[in-house]
Amino acid sequence: MRERRLPVAAALLLIAGLLGPHLRAQSSPILTTEQRAEFTRWWEQQPTLNMPFENNGAKVLIVEFTDLQCPHCRQKYLEIKPILEKYAGRPKDVVLLLKHWPIGTGCNPGVTVNLHPSACDAAAAVVMARRKGTADALIDWFFTHQDEMTPATVRRAASEVGKITDFEAQYARAIQEVKTDAALGSALGVNSTPSFFINARRLPGGGLAAQYFTALLDLEIARAK
Repeated sequence: MRERRLPVAAALLLIAGLLGPHLRAQSSPILTTEQRAEFTRWWEQQPTLNMPFENNGAKVLIVEFTDLQCPHCRQKYLEIKPILEKYAGRPKDVVLLLKHWPIGTGCNPGVTVNLHPSACDAAAAVVMARRKGTADALIDWFFTHQDEMTPATVRRAASEVGKITDFEAQYARAIQEVKTDAALGSALGVNSTPSFFINARRLPGGGLAAQYFTALLDLEIARAK
């Protein structure tokens, strides 16, 4: 699936979002007035999509389609986690809705290769953990122990971190929810992870560099006042 060509400014943002931490650290963490204005102009040109999610009164709704075994998803998770923590006590400002798009044929009809063989089980474990209130802890474990992920370690983490005592009994229901997430993502044009939508507008593949991500949240919060 080919995406439309991005303008030069957007292409530069995309490149910034995909660079490794070492190279990205060389760019300025604070945007100049000119950079912020150019970014705002670009963002306002992005189309608004028909998204089937409620923001429940939040000024900014971030929808992320992720794969818990995807190295790029781990990198972006570690990058934006401290940014989102700034809004942890302000649920009416920013809400993150995590959806699953594992690159695994066992739960995602939108892919043809089983690139991440433990991703489906990990996503199912997170679905189960939501009922226990342990989903955030389990997501953090999966991303920080990604290199150790196997079907066995997923189930052990589900038990020890997610406090899930009946993984196999819940699996059919949970994996169906993962499949629903994946199908929805594909319908919205998701074809790689991570994929972000902010207030019904899609970010370039892989997201934005941290300083642009922060600027976008500030922009959307100010716009909602």
